Amino acid sequence: MDDGILEEYLDRLVRVHFAPDRIGAGLPAYAEGKLFDYSPLGILIEEKDGSLDYIPFSAVRLVQIKPKASLWERLTGSG
Repeated sequence: MDDGILEEYLDRLVRVHFAPDRIGAGLPAYAEGKLFDYSPLGILIEEKDGSLDYIPFSAVRLVQIKPKASLWERLTGSG
């Protein structure tokens, strides 16, 4: 992974989809939260309740990053 590739996405909402071999029966296929920090080995997300989850890159299939809210969404509080 390139150094600093996630730097501009800190404090943004993300959805981390787990690799198929890391998903078991009854376990969630993804985790959601705010991108808190990252390293060459994995990422740290902050869940809605304030807890932090460390996810190693070996367990990640896909990271979806929610786009920043538009000016209108920020002004009206929608979105």
